[in-house]
Amino acid sequence: MKSAKIVAASRSWFGRNAGLRPRLVLIVGVAMLAPGALAVLQAISSYNSSMRILEQNLAQAAQLSATEQVNMISASRDILTSLAAQPDVRAGQGPACRRALQRAIGGLDQYAGASVVDAKGNFTCASSPTRSGVNVADRQWFISVMSGDGFVISDLIVSRWLGTWGISTAVPLVDDDGVIRGAVALFIGLDWLTRRYHSSNQTDDTAFALLDSQGEIITGEAERSPARSPLPRRDIVNEHLREHLQGGQTQTFRARGHDGVWRLYAISPLLGGRIFVILGTPVLTAIGPLALQVAWGVFTPLLMWALAIAVVWFGIEHLVVRWITYLERITSAYAAGRHSVRPERVSAAPAEIRSLGETFSRMADLLSARENELRDSLAQKEILVREIHHRVKNNLQLVMSLLNLHARRIRDPRAEVAFAEARSRINALATLHRRLYESESLQEIDLRWFLDDLCAELRRGGLSRGRNVELNVEAPSEVIGPDVAVPLGLLVTEAITNAYKHAFNERDGGHISVRVTRESPASLLLTIRDDGTGFDMAASTQDQSGLGRSLIEAFVRQLRGELETRSDDGTVVQVRFPAPVKTAEKKHAGHHGVHHHATGHGATGMAPAGAPTAEPSPAPERTKSA
Repeated sequence: MKSAKIVAASRSWFGRNAGLRPRLVLIVGVAMLAPGALAVLQAISSYNSSMRILEQNLAQAAQLSATEQVNMISASRDILTSLAAQPDVRAGQGPACRRALQRAIGGLDQYAGASVVDAKGNFTCASSPTRSGVNVADRQWFISVMSGDGFVISDLIVSRWLGTWGISTAVPLVDDDGVIRGAVALFIGLDWLTRRYHSSNQTDDTAFALLDSQGEIITGEAERSPARSPLPRRDIVNEHLREHLQGGQTQTFRARGHDGVWRLYAISPLLGGRIFVILGTPVLTAIGPLALQVAWGVFTPLLMWALAIAVVWFGIEHLVVRWITYLERITSAYAAGRHSVRPERVSAAPAEIRSLGETFSRMADLLSARENELRDSLAQKEILVREIHHRVKNNLQLVMSLLNLHARRIRDPRAEVAFAEARSRINALATLHRRLYESESLQEIDLRWFLDDLCAELRRGGLSRGRNVELNVEAPSEVIGPDVAVPLGLLVTEAITNAYKHAFNERDGGHISVRVTRESPASLLLTIRDDGTGFDMAASTQDQSGLGRSLIEAFVRQLRGELETRSDDGTVVQVRFPAPVKTAEKKHAGHHGVHHHATGHGATGMAPAGAPTAEPSPAPERTKSA
């Protein structure tokens, strides 16, 4: 049984031909987009929240510094008030006054020194030796004290006594009569502030500086090379100082330092806004853990998405695709006619695939049963057709036997020849039917063997009338159908009969050859040649009434061929007719028992049956009905 090969549609990743795995991967990918995007947004939101907390912590650190300074100033007021009430300090001079001042600030690093100033601004007593001639009468803080202010805080100044930057706090020194006799002052040095912040920020990348209200650096940071400074540019600092002066709050911002490192900076006021502290920490150091957290928050959904894709890919491959591929091979076997194959491996597949495999098994059983029915029916039909051909051949042989019985009683030679010609025509049809029921296909016969049998029957038919006429056949082993074999066999019979009848009238023997050659893949050439007396072309052209010639022309028309007759050392009949090449797939089993009575040499080409007949003449019609 022949079956067409099923060609599966090519699969792709997109479009209508996309496979199951790409489609499911796409569906899972789309389904994972929402939770993935939500996780990314949450990571970004967490990063922003952490950054705000970081900025708040840095601002709180700066504000804590300012708070410490406020507490320190408040503590200095209490110390000054206590000193102003002591008799030794009120005396304003002498060793007892110095010892009282030293005891008051002893162990307090934030205070660089304590002093007593008289009404003219001259230093009369100090906690440490002083230079001679030091006068602060022009200082604003002293003027405010002498004007009656109970507690005064100076601006950022350079101490004339100590020669360092700092802030002075002072209270008036009042006698028993309530008259202001001078002031008691404490000096808070900026060196202590610098040490205080550097001790809490040990890393080299941390930026720290004290600024005045104009943005000028008033700590040791000013001595560092500008190219190495961790502070931002002056214009950026001044911009944020102006914002602070307007809002009065700690400012945080990000900027690149002179050393090229991005930092997070905070500016906070100290000592009532007289000076400012600027703190900066590298962004990478500050937000490194945050960036890692964000990266993990972004990477996690991507990892989950990749794992889901991998699970879907391998899960579909294990649970679905490999079973579909297996069932596809099973159906390919069914398409090739191998209905005995069963999908036994699907017993380990999921229930749905197993149910599909069972359906395939039932389908194969039905196909096998239907094929057996069709095969039995076809065998019965072949038997009937063979029986028909066999009966037709027997009937034709019976007719030939009757003609032979009648021919024995005839004494007229002309009538005897007519009977012999009739037997030859009937024998050609009988030979055709015998070859058909002996063939396997019942629709095709081998051209060479058919002509061999036909010529052998003609030789035995008594047409030679005792003359020694040799009949040879040369034809290719090609298959032809009955619609070509019938007119071809009758045509050969008529041509050979005419040769026996007319070519050797004055001779005891001769030679007749029947040759079929393939001229092209679409046509065959039949040549029947004898070495007899030949014929007169002019007389033959005028006389067209011969029965043999009429039958030959009718058979040529049935073959849709071209007839050419000429005299060339005898008579040559050539017929060129269409017969496309067709490969003979099978040869019937009865060929091995055929005895070739003619000496022919065959080719190896094979051809299909010819085209259907067109406008049959009366003689072929009588042949078909017979």
